[in-house]
Amino acid sequence: MTGLPVPRGVSTVTWIEACMIGAAATPVVAAAGYLIGLRGRRADAAKIEGLQTEIARCETQLREQQRLATRLRNEQRTIVNFMWHLPTAVRSLNRDSLDPRGVPKMLLDLALTIFEPEQIAVYLMRRSEPGADPHLHLVASRGIDAISANVQEVKVGDGKIGWVAQRQLDMVAEDWLSPGRLEGACPKANDSRLRLDLICPLLHFGGSDPAHPVVETLGVLCLGAPAVRHRDEKLMLQMIANLGTIALVHSRNVRRLREKANHDGLTGLMNKRHVMDELGCVLIEAARKSQSVGVFLFDIDHFKHYNDGNGHRAGDELLRVISRVVRESLRPGDLAGRYGGEEFLVAMPDTDGTTALRVAERIRSAIEQFRFPHGDAQPGGVLTISGGVAMYPADGSTGTEIVECSDRALYRAKALGRNRVLAYQGVEIGIPDDDCPEPAWDDWSGAASGDPR
Repeated sequence: MTGLPVPRGVSTVTWIEACMIGAAATPVVAAAGYLIGLRGRRADAAKIEGLQTEIARCETQLREQQRLATRLRNEQRTIVNFMWHLPTAVRSLNRDSLDPRGVPKMLLDLALTIFEPEQIAVYLMRRSEPGADPHLHLVASRGIDAISANVQEVKVGDGKIGWVAQRQLDMVAEDWLSPGRLEGACPKANDSRLRLDLICPLLHFGGSDPAHPVVETLGVLCLGAPAVRHRDEKLMLQMIANLGTIALVHSRNVRRLREKANHDGLTGLMNKRHVMDELGCVLIEAARKSQSVGVFLFDIDHFKHYNDGNGHRAGDELLRVISRVVRESLRPGDLAGRYGGEEFLVAMPDTDGTTALRVAERIRSAIEQFRFPHGDAQPGGVLTISGGVAMYPADGSTGTEIVECSDRALYRAKALGRNRVLAYQGVEIGIPDDDCPEPAWDDWSGAASGDPR
């Protein structure tokens, strides 16, 4: 039945029964083996699934570590770049010749080094006229293709840029989503082309009371789409803004000190030292270009009489008014200064003798026709001046020599009756001073003529 021989000692019936029992048990054994194998495969699958989960978790951790490492490298690079450029930026502030027009470029370079933004905009506060509302004017930019009117000038309080200037708060992109940070306001972008991810005001803390300083907004720094986002980006941005503020205030103070040092406090004209320095520069330039320069020196006729009769305060006011009349009578490029007391000096670059006399006469005539307070009490019933004109290089090769010649012409004008302008005429060469006749003087005491320039 089974195809197998019957073992000895076993009956055929018994053998047949055993074979039948074995045949019946085979599926059971197979089923048992299948179940055992299925259980093993499930265990293996569970192990594989666990391993896959662990691998995924490790890959996630690896990506996170790589992201963190990249961020740390970027931050380290940012700090290194910042520390590398900071001494240069600070050194540029430690100069008396700091030009305020170069400060915006310094801010651009520093912000570009640290944040690597796609857009940078630097605004400075300006007033178009006294009493007018302050406006922010775009003075430097990078990455902004088309600059429209609403980008070029921003009124304080308008849009995000104006809001930052008004509230004096630094803002990052996430801050615009915080109602508490916005204090109930909802400013919109000033222009769709501006990406305003980082905005910081340039603040100056002034005033005499350190506990309650007067906070002044000097401008606003705007960055768009920065490639590097530092975890302390606000502090880094504030550092750049503070450096810019220091530079602006420093340059402004230096300019004010220079103005005070170089200009007369009463009249606002150049003082004697500065006008002579400027005259020297004009003469050097004239020598290089083979040009002539006219110098007009004049003083007020009977100024002591005016002071004694009306007081020194009235005399000071007279000097201020005359300086204003002189400024209004000058041509572009002319220089004017208070030479001393009631004496004034005017330098006229690239001017021939005839034109210099016409300019001097125009000043004399303008002062004569001006109705000064108490002018009718002066001798002759009007306040007048007397002056002399000398030319470079005809009358001298240095500023001192030309002014001396102008002074001689001035005293000659006084001797001839005042209220006139004379041109200096030198002595003939070869004639001794004691034996030479009086030099000829061109007398411009008549009506003024127009200036050909």
